[in-house]
Amino acid sequence: MNFRFVTVDDAELLGKLRVDMRREREILPPPENQEAFLKSNIEYFKYAIANGIYIGIIADKNGTPAGTGGICLHIHPPSYGVPNGKSACLLNMYTVPEFRGQGIAGKILTGLMEKAQELQCGKVFLNASDMGKPLYRKFGFSDVANEMVFDLMQK
Repeated sequence: MNFRFVTVDDAELLGKLRVDMRREREILPPPENQEAFLKSNIEYFKYAIANGIYIGIIADKNGTPAGTGGICLHIHPPSYGVPNGKSACLLNMYTVPEFRGQGIAGKILTGLMEKAQELQCGKVFLNASDMGKPLYRKFGFSDVANEMVFDLMQK
């Protein structure tokens, strides 16, 4: 298995893997909107990778994508818990079904956590699927009860 950091050239592959992940986790938009969803993800990855906002890792076996994950960097006003204001959101953790159970997600997560530490991020946060929670807990992530969300798309 080969593991490497993503480049802008990986934007299309990352977009496709994200669509596959979302397809497993939820109902996708109507077919006429799926192409736009893919396109907007590809454009996001091109922009975010080029600007150092998104740092991702891809695993592949003989050129076949096996999994991916990334961190999106955030800078907030400093707080007591994060004195430099830097944090990272872990996202897009996805292992292609036929490659699951081989430790790929753990290796990707290790690489991303090392990168977040290297970048001096004070905290790493995420939204976990039920399938991912055991892995994240194993790495030391804990549930936080004080988060709230306001969905502007639903108003």
